[in-house]
Amino acid sequence: MKQDLEKHIKDIFDSLGIESPFEVYDCNIDTLPEWTKNIELTNEFIVCCQDFLIQERLQVFTGKKTFENGNHFYWFEGDSISSIDIITENELNVEINKIEFLKTETRLPVYLDDFIFNNLNAIYAPDFQRFEYNLDLTGEEILKYLGTYFPRSYSESFCIFDNIFQNTAFHQMISNKTSLNVLSIGSGTGGDIIGLLTTIEKFCHNVKEINIWAIDGNQEALNVLRQIIDEYRNHTTKNISLSIEFFVFDSISDFQQEGIISNEFDFILSFKFISEIIALGKGSYDNSYYEFAHKFLPLLSQDGLCLLLDVTTKPIHNTYFPILMNNQLNLAMRELDAFETLLPIPCSTYSENCYVECFQQKNFTISHSKHTNDKSKVAYRVIVTKELKRKIGIIDKGSKQLIYNDKICPHTDKEEDVSDAYFLKTTAE
Repeated sequence: MKQDLEKHIKDIFDSLGIESPFEVYDCNIDTLPEWTKNIELTNEFIVCCQDFLIQERLQVFTGKKTFENGNHFYWFEGDSISSIDIITENELNVEINKIEFLKTETRLPVYLDDFIFNNLNAIYAPDFQRFEYNLDLTGEEILKYLGTYFPRSYSESFCIFDNIFQNTAFHQMISNKTSLNVLSIGSGTGGDIIGLLTTIEKFCHNVKEINIWAIDGNQEALNVLRQIIDEYRNHTTKNISLSIEFFVFDSISDFQQEGIISNEFDFILSFKFISEIIALGKGSYDNSYYEFAHKFLPLLSQDGLCLLLDVTTKPIHNTYFPILMNNQLNLAMRELDAFETLLPIPCSTYSENCYVECFQQKNFTISHSKHTNDKSKVAYRVIVTKELKRKIGIIDKGSKQLIYNDKICPHTDKEEDVSDAYFLKTTAE
């Protein structure tokens, strides 16, 4: 974790053209310097620097509140280690239990845990750099990916959809359906698909048939996905069909859906896929979020949801993926008149006139037999038709919107109350 954070901070400094040295300390393990002696340690890590000339730039870019002590300025990263979490934006002192937050923690279902680790021999072995690009994974590497990143995608998908399905208007609408169509682009081994299926199983008792189309460029991953769907059929009474399409994406524009996909979809998913195209393209395909919206959103049904989720790191040649995602999807939403953002809430409200270089992030946690509280950090958008957004209703206006830990969307920083930007209220007012 510390090494990952050091790399993350170095990437930030490089992105801003800052060459000043910095230090990262693990507050639970490291021997802390003397100047921290009288500091209240609120989080896992403390990051410090002595170049006060860059303090304001870093604070604006990261959204992190910085503090000064002697010859250092510093800020905190990681999970809270204090007894009560406090939101500190604009000197607020709002207790965390007064805010409704998106559920971000879950556990892998027992049958699924047993199947991937004992039957498929999945291996828990995090390796961010190796799994930055996944089309060339070998059979053994697929098992490491399955044991590490499949559960994370499951957690992200299940938690996000679990909240959306609790919205009264959406639940009533989807409960009337007996058949659903699902499209996953860059499906991999299918953690996103199984997370959605679990939510449908929980909320949609009238649904009898689910048709899944999965597209990916790694045949080994698709073979594993097929086995997982076969196992899932043993734990549901719903009729599950799976259509697999092997396609190696060099760019989004290369994909021709005619003759392959001729349906409307109730759910379109893409998890940690577009970042691979952008990173591999090294500047040639940086517009991929925009192209994705134009190519795949027209396939949404009138009541359909598109969940576009990605990592929060940065390619070597450009800025962070959440910033690229926000800029490009905001532009696409201005051009695609039939669609609007549902989540995050401030993007739903302000994206038409938003040109902020915005970094957003949501953290999720998954527990399974090989690891407890495994964490992932992602950014995502949920996009719907204008008609569905009208039915669901957005009711969190008039509050500061948390888009990344204690970072507030700048369009909402003058409001009084505080809300989780990713939390969709259960009922419309």
